[in-house]
Amino acid sequence: MTDIFFSYATADRERIIPLVDAFKSQGWSVWWDRQIVPGTSFDDMIEQAISRSACVVVAWTEASVASEWVRHEALFGLDKGILVPVLLDDVQMPFAFRRTQAAKLFGWTPEEHTSGDLERLFQGIRQTLGSIRGAQESSVTRSDERPSFAVLPLDDLTNDPTLGGLADGMTEDIITHLAQNPTFFVIARNSSSQFKGGAADIREVGRVLDVRYVLEGSVRKVGNKIRVVAQLNDTETGGHIWTDIFNESIDDIGTAQDILTLRITNAVASAAANDNFQRILRTPRDELGPWGLLALAAASPANTREGRGRRRNLIQSAMALDPSLAVTHARLADVLAQDFIAQFSEDRDADRKQALTEIESSLKLAPRNAAVVAIAATSYMNLGEKRRSISLARKALALAPIAPSYVTLANVLLRWGEAEEAKSIYQELAEKAPKDLGPNHLGLACAYSILGEYEEALPHAEEWEIWSPHDYAACLCQANALTLLGELDAARAVVEKIQATVPGFRLEQGIESMEKGWNTDATREPMTAGLKLMLESEHSVD
Repeated sequence: MTDIFFSYATADRERIIPLVDAFKSQGWSVWWDRQIVPGTSFDDMIEQAISRSACVVVAWTEASVASEWVRHEALFGLDKGILVPVLLDDVQMPFAFRRTQAAKLFGWTPEEHTSGDLERLFQGIRQTLGSIRGAQESSVTRSDERPSFAVLPLDDLTNDPTLGGLADGMTEDIITHLAQNPTFFVIARNSSSQFKGGAADIREVGRVLDVRYVLEGSVRKVGNKIRVVAQLNDTETGGHIWTDIFNESIDDIGTAQDILTLRITNAVASAAANDNFQRILRTPRDELGPWGLLALAAASPANTREGRGRRRNLIQSAMALDPSLAVTHARLADVLAQDFIAQFSEDRDADRKQALTEIESSLKLAPRNAAVVAIAATSYMNLGEKRRSISLARKALALAPIAPSYVTLANVLLRWGEAEEAKSIYQELAEKAPKDLGPNHLGLACAYSILGEYEEALPHAEEWEIWSPHDYAACLCQANALTLLGELDAARAVVEKIQATVPGFRLEQGIESMEKGWNTDATREPMTAGLKLMLESEHSVD
């Protein structure tokens, strides 16, 4: 946690630098530089920083009293009881803040280190920090369980003047991609750049930047390829969690940089998420914060009534801890919408109505949070709202052009029968990151099936079974394709695999499940035609 979030108007930046230095001289950490990472939304960055701070210091000046941003930040501090205002100009504070005593530093200069007014400001900060830490020590800690990252500047080992700036550019791209995922907390580049060129101790980096994970590495030229060596480290132990080597042709340096960035960030995100989830599993349930409860919810089985009930309970527990967290409303809407389409709802109309209410709440709380918008798009899709689902999926991609956003758009398009566009998105991701294709296999298998290209669909359905052996949709997709390709015996063998792992499974059950998963007759027919032929064949034998 950062000690001080310093709120100020951009026009006053030069004036507050000496105060930042004065705070740091007291040993306090300060978040104050508003340099935004390209591709991230400013409000998301501010929300992350201020929520991880123990004290909000607001500099009121002629410029800041008119700033909507400063007022919002001051309100956050006021609501949390951690606001410490300071008047740099002789101005009247906005009405909502006039009951809070402000330190007065009219005309203060850096030379006035012994100023009584400055000492009174320090005392106010000390009292606020002390009360917050005391409250933390006297109660169960509920932390932000999101993976937190610092990306150190990649070492440039290219020795090639034509590739100058490549390492810095890749560092910035990796930070941008990770920061665009709202389920991560990523330290801004200007903070992590202080460790450039040095043999940094990972544990010290973690302490200074207050992060769990540190990504470091190097860029070099090997023949006609760019090679990036990357390591993800645990700041508690200083040890490696994950490491890999990435190579890409430099025929087109811009394309190479894009592909390497995507592959690295996908791998880092997966490694950190897996490690972080293991930490959450080791944490007592009553010590988990909302993000930890949401992680447990996401890991609960989604294909049974009991699993979805557990998901709903965990999400509602997370919402009770922080009703203002938009993603909890979005996740609850998602579960309700899944129950609606799977017909697990005891009262479908009531669940649909509540799902729509939760979607609206989530979008009001975080209209520019890409993860929230993407979940809302998927929920609308399950509720049968075509226009809204596609529109929000495109908005999520515009807010954060990262792999999860592309997958969300492709999935939504596919469900509404826009298979050609969906296929092109899956293929683009597969070309850029072939090792990280993963769940896209099922999307490609379905896209090819809807387009009637069953020979192309089959290998992707088989690959998805390898990735997710407990998802019998992969086997049903295989059986459907094999039957339509005239390989009925092979199709029956695939269905027998399902029956061996799902006691009592019947082909009629599989057909019904597949039909529920598609929103139009144009998508249901090609996804179940082979299964229905197989069922007819079984009945004719009987």
